[in-house]
Amino acid sequence: MTSTLVFLTSGSSWTVPADWNNADNSIELIGGGGGAAGGQQGSKYAGGGGGGAYSKISNLSLAPGSSVAFQVGLGGAGGGTNQTGTAGGDSWFNGASFAAASVAAKGGGGGTMGVPATGGAGGASASGIGTTKYSGGSGGGGTNGQGSGGGAAGSSGAGANGVVGALAAANSCPGGGGGGGGGGSAGVGGLSGSGPNQSVAGGTGGNNHSGSGGGASASNGTNGGGGGGGRYGNSNSPGGDGGDGTEWDATHGAGGGGGGGGANYSTAQGSVGGNGGLYGGGGAAGGNGVSTLGTGGSGAQGIIVITYTPTGGGAPPSRIFAAVIG
Repeated sequence: MTSTLVFLTSGSSWTVPADWNNADNSIELIGGGGGAAGGQQGSKYAGGGGGGAYSKISNLSLAPGSSVAFQVGLGGAGGGTNQTGTAGGDSWFNGASFAAASVAAKGGGGGTMGVPATGGAGGASASGIGTTKYSGGSGGGGTNGQGSGGGAAGSSGAGANGVVGALAAANSCPGGGGGGGGGGSAGVGGLSGSGPNQSVAGGTGGNNHSGSGGGASASNGTNGGGGGGGRYGNSNSPGGDGGDGTEWDATHGAGGGGGGGGANYSTAQGSVGGNGGLYGGGGAAGGNGVSTLGTGGSGAQGIIVITYTPTGGGAPPSRIFAAVIG
C-alpha cells in the first residue's frame, strides 16, 4: 500500500487521521536555520548562521482523532548593519514543549560580529530527541572575510559547515565564502574566496548529499547545495541563496544549503548575504563597505515530515501534501 506523506510547515496542532498506523510510521524534523550578522564598519567581520539539526523516530503510538501539539522552528532573522543574527527556532512534535516532546530538533545559532567574528553553532544532535539524530553545520566565522551559512542536517547525515573568504594579502578584501551543502555526509563546505585586489570571485557553495547542487560565485545553490559567495570589486554582488532540498519531493527536502557570504568591500558598497535554503539552512553574512553595509541573510524555517502506511482496506491513497495553517 502506498505511504501517506504529510508536511507540517506552520501551525501548532495536528489531528491524527483515522487510518493512522502505529506499527508503520516515522516522524522527521529539522530545526530552523540561524540568521547571519550584517556587514560591519572598519576592519570587523561578520559570521554566518548555523544550520538546523535533524531528528527522527519510528512507530510512534497515537490515538486516531486525537490532537497532537507541535512546533515548527522559525528561521532566524539576518542582522542589519552592525548587528548580530538571530538564532533559528527549535522544532518538536507530540508535546507542549521541547523537553516534553516525543521527537525534537534544535535550531541553528545566529552569527556574531567582531575580530574575529564567530559563526552560529549548528543545531546540536546531542540536544535533540529521537532515535536518529544529526547536527546542522556551523556558520562560517568571519576571520578574514564574511562567513557563509551552515547547511541543515537531513536523513543522510550532518549538514556541512560554512566557510569564510580567504584573505590573500595584507590590507586586501576577499570575496565571500560559499555556503555549506545541506543534509548529507557527502556535502562539503564551499571553497573560500581568494585574491587580494579587484574583481575577486567568491567561493563556490558546497554540494548536497548526492555530490551536486553547489552554486558558483554569486549564484544560488540548487537541490540543497550551498549558495556561492559574492564577488569583491563589483558595485553589487550579493551572496547566492542556499538551494532548497528535494529529498522528500520536488519542493521539500532535508537540509537546505547555507547561503553564500556577501561580497566584502573596502571602498564601496557592501552586498547582502544569501539566505539559507529550505529547510533549515543558515543565512550568510553581509558584506563590509564604506558607503553602504550589506545586511545578513536570514535562516530558513524548519519542517516536520510524517510518513505512515494507512491501516484498513480500500484503494491505496495517493501521496499527499498537507501544509497546516494556524
